[in-house]
Amino acid sequence: MIQTQKNSSAEVSDDPSEDSWYSGILSILGSISNSLPPQPLNSQKQTPKDDKSTIDADTSYISWLGSAKVKLDALADKIRTANWNKPTSQTNIDNGSSLSEPSASSVDSKDLPKEDSAQEHILLQISALQTQISQRIDETKAALGDVVYNMLPEQLQRPWVTACAQMCIDPEVHPELLQSATVRMGHGICGQEADFQKQRARHIRNDFAEFIGVAAATVDERDIPIIGVAGSGGGFRAMIATVGSYRAMQLAGLAQCVTYDAAVSGSSWAIAALHTYANGSPFKVLENLREAMQNSMFSTANLVDFVKSNDLIAKRVFVDMATKYLLSSTEDKQDTEEVIRCDVQDRFSTPTSTAAVTTSSSFTHKIVDEMVQQGERLIESVLPGNYTRKDQANSEITVPATIDELIESVESSLEKLSVPKLSIVDLYGALLFKQLIVQHKPGFEDSSKAELDLDPKWTRLSAQRTAVDRGHLPMPIYTAVRHFIGSHDNDTQATESHRYQWFEFNPYEFGSIDHGAWIPSWAFGRPMVDGCDQIRIGETHFGSIMGTVASAFCASVKAMVMEVYMNIPTPLRPAVDPLLDWFDHDTEISHLVPPYTLYNPFFRKDPTVPEKDGSLAELESERLLSLMDAGLENNLPFAPLLRKERQVDVIICLDSSANIDIMPWFARAEAWASIHGIERWPWGARPWAADPLRPSKAEVELSRSMLSSTKQASKNVESRFKDGNVRCVVFNKALAPSPLRSHSSSSSSSLAASAPMPSSPSSPSAAQPPLTLLYLPLLGNKEFRDSSFDPGTADFCATFNDKWTVEQVNKLADLASLNFAQEVERIRLAVKQAYERKRAYRLYMESLNGK
Repeated sequence: MIQTQKNSSAEVSDDPSEDSWYSGILSILGSISNSLPPQPLNSQKQTPKDDKSTIDADTSYISWLGSAKVKLDALADKIRTANWNKPTSQTNIDNGSSLSEPSASSVDSKDLPKEDSAQEHILLQISALQTQISQRIDETKAALGDVVYNMLPEQLQRPWVTACAQMCIDPEVHPELLQSATVRMGHGICGQEADFQKQRARHIRNDFAEFIGVAAATVDERDIPIIGVAGSGGGFRAMIATVGSYRAMQLAGLAQCVTYDAAVSGSSWAIAALHTYANGSPFKVLENLREAMQNSMFSTANLVDFVKSNDLIAKRVFVDMATKYLLSSTEDKQDTEEVIRCDVQDRFSTPTSTAAVTTSSSFTHKIVDEMVQQGERLIESVLPGNYTRKDQANSEITVPATIDELIESVESSLEKLSVPKLSIVDLYGALLFKQLIVQHKPGFEDSSKAELDLDPKWTRLSAQRTAVDRGHLPMPIYTAVRHFIGSHDNDTQATESHRYQWFEFNPYEFGSIDHGAWIPSWAFGRPMVDGCDQIRIGETHFGSIMGTVASAFCASVKAMVMEVYMNIPTPLRPAVDPLLDWFDHDTEISHLVPPYTLYNPFFRKDPTVPEKDGSLAELESERLLSLMDAGLENNLPFAPLLRKERQVDVIICLDSSANIDIMPWFARAEAWASIHGIERWPWGARPWAADPLRPSKAEVELSRSMLSSTKQASKNVESRFKDGNVRCVVFNKALAPSPLRSHSSSSSSSLAASAPMPSSPSSPSAAQPPLTLLYLPLLGNKEFRDSSFDPGTADFCATFNDKWTVEQVNKLADLASLNFAQEVERIRLAVKQAYERKRAYRLYMESLNGK
């Protein structure tokens, strides 16, 4: 109890005639303090483990305390605003909830204490009582949490969580802990990816020659078109359809010729499986899915059973969640910190090598030192990607030995690190990893229960580089976007220029396509400042990446509303349009579910502002980075495949989107290509004639700029899809003038031809041949065994359906395989033409250079 309250009450005269409203308030406060109910047994930690009645009692107790605290707050506000210069009547207070107006008739002013002391004294009593109530609330909440926590299985309690998180700093699990990371600036590809392109071309030469039907000896590796597959979003529907398409591609010999596997959302899960346990085999992926998809990944019973029965695998699955959960408890404990200093040269340059020559007073040694430093700078400028020394260890930063040391490091230093909060995306990613990357093999002892297996290396994205380095598999590219609201500090009041910015994850790097800022993939998740490590922790769990790239539920309110709007009958839409127009802008920038948040590896204490628009500065100014499903901007991953430095020649679009014929993916890709100066885009390419519902202003402008011939061409393509049962369309020439000034009309006409490039193009400065886009939408097929099957309307093909029967998995995968197999000859011809144009262009350019 509060001792000062008892003493204050004792000072009040026992004679009612001399009592004042002031002493009445003190008496009531004292009675409230004395009437606080005793703490439940639970709060005294005497409650049995699973006693639900005590949970109910604690909940009611917290509610009562909260109500009392609200009443005291109201009383304090009234006392602060009361007129203290007038005598008042006896207070009429109901449990401290109201204060009557003062009256001059009841008490003489000589009974009142001095004005200031009376007000302060009463407010002190209220403050002390509020403190006591707050303490009771905190203690009861803590005790309540203990009871709920103790009701969890033993494997999910704190010791298990701590042991799980310990893996994030285990060098045997994360060998990258011995490496120091820095930021690479620039839009070029890194040195490892450049080497991969050469290895891949060498590896696929014979397969490519066989696919297009020519002798391998006649194929120059430089002429092999770089082929990228672009898999769309669409949840589990997109995942299974993409795997089905890959199966047909492999049987046809085309999958063996692909250089890049890029994906958005659901297709990312298919790519993830292909590049982990399946080692590129879609047959293995489908075998796993038939077992894994029979149980809902959101089933609590299945989750608890999984943890109990597979302790080590479960720890590896939930390590990221456990680490983030433990670190998030440090957020409120950070005080003034000691800064770990890193020596960096200029902006984000590579730290001085730990093997650098030490300074000497000798004039000769100084000259040698300078020569060494100049040589290092020359090597860095010549080698592609400025990536040569990212793997060197920095002895100034040690790896914490225990998870407690890691927590202490975050609490005590490192510039008050803003710890990313645990979110629903973390749990979602862990569950996806458990469902799709942990192998489900038919059980031998119990045929109804699958046996689980997990190679621990697949918890790391960087491990996927093993097969990629040798050129045995394409390079996977996973995509996400950041929603930039429109000001350097993401001020919601300055939102006119909000936009989505593309980020990519690949086995070599993570970074921003739009900003040209990159870190090694094994450093993804580390806190970094000014381009240098702050703490060495293990690479972010691949499951978290799987959740991030498919977090469609983090969509803006407008996107969610549009999902409902598309299902409203057409006659009723005009009645809803005015309401949507009214709130259009606000709903575009509002997200009900927060996106995945991590340490921003590009954070700088003093952001660098480029000359043009400061776009890099706004990225550098944020301590945390929030990413979400790239399908919110474009459901086909054109951006990473359109990067100039990758020189992709053919893009195979596997589109499993919902409402496929009203989505503006090609229009948005064309706008992105125009902004980034991508001359090779086949301008005007549109597979669907219908305009998107409620398009944005930018999309309206794009529609207005389209030529009528382009519109008619898209109608013809749509007719072939719907009436002609065609399941692939080829765009390999421009249907509209390029909006880029550097693209002359003469070069456009000569390079847009679908035939091989002539030996003498009209302009020596002509750009490379345009991209070849092969578009394969997921549609029903009249030749399929179930000709009435429409994946766009079948209930089990819903985007968020996570429980599929074996028959349903087979049905959708078989349809996708048939659609692709049906169009193999059309695809083969388009790829061969791309090869011939690339070869003709190389020979022509060599002739100009006298080779």
